[in-house]
Amino acid sequence: YDLNSHAERTVAVSIHGDLPSLTPKLTHINPPEVQNLAISPTGARVVAEAHGDIFTFPAEKGEVRNLTGTSNAAERDPAWSPDGKFIAYFSDASGEYQLYIRDQDGLHAPKVIDLGPEPSFFYRPRWSPDSKRIAFMDKHLRIWYVDVAGGRPVKVDAGLRGGFNLPIEYAWSPDSQWLVYTRDLESQLHALFLYSTVTHTSKQVS
Repeated sequence: YDLNSHAERTVAVSIHGDLPSLTPKLTHINPPEVQNLAISPTGARVVAEAHGDIFTFPAEKGEVRNLTGTSNAAERDPAWSPDGKFIAYFSDASGEYQLYIRDQDGLHAPKVIDLGPEPSFFYRPRWSPDSKRIAFMDKHLRIWYVDVAGGRPVKVDAGLRGGFNLPIEYAWSPDSQWLVYTRDLESQLHALFLYSTVTHTSKQVS
């Protein structure tokens, strides 16, 4: 407040404290904080999500690798490709969730696959046996798949009602040409469906 002019003005205040909670440091990851584990095809390593990063660690001998090492993004739901070369996961580093695919050793920059113009929460990625496609779900109960080589996600089907805990399951056929999944019907019962990646059609089989 200026006594002569009787006017007020804002005084900018900046305090640079030690803020020890924000200081970079080594810390333990407790077992309950580790989520979404998956075993590598060889069984030699395990991939897991913890503290918003993706780690792999050895079954017996070797080092723990932090594949992402980000402090400003949440990486979730890692999945190891059947050929053992890549790990897929979801990351919100861009501000919205996208699908990331990176080498299992973490030495190269990840490939980023855009999941379309409608932001959502995606989860449960499932590689096809030939390591060429990944199926996944979103919070709207929609099942999708995307070609790892590129392209836009393809919608397979959608559940009618429910939430995150709805028992929708899906799996690839051994030849990677079919996706089998469950979803609810108008009767609120559940049925089994088959989706062809060749004809892009679904049929109820139970």
